[in-house]
Amino acid sequence: MSDISFEGRAALVTGGARGLGAAYCRELAGRGAAVVVHDNGADTSGRGRDPVPAHELADSIVAEGGRAVACASDASTESGAREAVELAVHEFGRLDVIVANAGIIHDDPLESWPAERFDALLRHHVLAAFHVVRAGFPIMKRNRYGRIVFVSSAAGVFGQPGLTGYATAKAGMLGLMNVAALEGAEFGINANAIMPMAVTRMAAALMRDAAETVDGRAFLDTLRVDQVAPVVAYLASDACTRTHTVLSAFKGRVAALQIGVTRGWTSPSGALSAEDVESHLAEITDTAGILVPESIFDEMAFDVAHS
Repeated sequence: MSDISFEGRAALVTGGARGLGAAYCRELAGRGAAVVVHDNGADTSGRGRDPVPAHELADSIVAEGGRAVACASDASTESGAREAVELAVHEFGRLDVIVANAGIIHDDPLESWPAERFDALLRHHVLAAFHVVRAGFPIMKRNRYGRIVFVSSAAGVFGQPGLTGYATAKAGMLGLMNVAALEGAEFGINANAIMPMAVTRMAAALMRDAAETVDGRAFLDTLRVDQVAPVVAYLASDACTRTHTVLSAFKGRVAALQIGVTRGWTSPSGALSAEDVESHLAEITDTAGILVPESIFDEMAFDVAHS
């Protein structure tokens, strides 16, 4: 096992100035990467703009002997994302790694969720990731190398009450990852995702007053950013030869998410009724021998082979 290094590599981290994003930037820079700290400085609700945090972190990395520049454009716009990508190429001559981490938080009961907040969550998470990856993908294809890490969440995969927009957006990150992994494979581009948990501004905002209680503080203190950043560094490295993989990381535990389908039940005639679904539901939902398709075509191929 060799040390994982990013010497000669350039990385772009969105939402990179604070919290987990800052931890990703420091981890990559500490291992030799030249880093674009991308963050428009909005608060956890997506409001306001402040370029200072991104510049402060970039300056700190440089002061410690690393290479970094700041970018405070809005990644949820096509022009803002392009600006960040072009800055990486202009300053470092390349772009090897994208960590799509930018996002905001809001919680409300489903029936009370403001429509404009739902739209904002999708823009700051999914659209920001889409714009940055779309701008960076051609560069990676030309270089026949790339590592993309999409920051998803267990809230999106498994659900969490009150987080309608956040959960939807984070599930959407996996859709982006799936297609990027398939389209990037022949060009040496690996696309993976992480579902992290750590104490950040967003976690504190979600817990509200509970974050300031003794129990709340003790709980948050167990979720450290240094238990997550190394997992992102691995996924973003040459050492990671896997693609289409989702890792869960918190409290020192790293696990892999498996999204699969059961072997199900197939109607002998190809025709079926609602009553057939009811009578065969145990077989339909039996998880024994679950299939983990690499793409939609794998599930279709299974069906053809067993029909």
